[in-house]
Amino acid sequence: MRTVLAVSLATLAVLSRPSSAQEAKPGAPRVLQAVPLSASASEQLAERVLAHPDLPQHRNGHRLAAIRVTAEDLVDAQAVAKTVVTVVLFDHTALEARRVTMDPATNQLLLNERLAGRPQRSDRELAEAAALVQHDSGLARLLADGGVLDGGFIVDDPGGSRRRMIQMKLMSADRRALLRSIVVDLTLGEIASVSDSNGGR
Repeated sequence: MRTVLAVSLATLAVLSRPSSAQEAKPGAPRVLQAVPLSASASEQLAERVLAHPDLPQHRNGHRLAAIRVTAEDLVDAQAVAKTVVTVVLFDHTALEARRVTMDPATNQLLLNERLAGRPQRSDRELAEAAALVQHDSGLARLLADGGVLDGGFIVDDPGGSRRRMIQMKLMSADRRALLRSIVVDLTLGEIASVSDSNGGR
């Protein structure tokens, strides 16, 4: 994390010159460029944001899961250049997605807003769903016989809740036949439903 951000933060003295700040629209930050993050840096930044003492959801003991982490260099409306980190998360307690932005140099939270809709899954969520499928005895037998997992899209709960659900497809080895359609409840950590092409298990 430090290595990646150090390069970005080192550019702030140049980026904060008044000449570049005057080009920004009043009241709106101007994004200069995206900052590349390694997998390790993304994970560390996500943990830092989710455990931030000023994040109400963390203080209230909510179960939070990071979905996406990005970093950007920008110049704000006060002509200050900075690197900001944004984490899109799912609050499994409040059952809602949120976007949280932090200034890693000052450790200040800049934004914490609810997101409409359902952000698509992270790699970690896909791995969690796959592990739950593999631990189901009936589905594990189909996998052992050559079945393969496919799909991995976030979907609405057929039961109407706001819990985070991911749909998986268990296909034949040649991927020509659908063996099972599976919905995994990531909030409860269990398989919500399994159906074959005829609608039954």
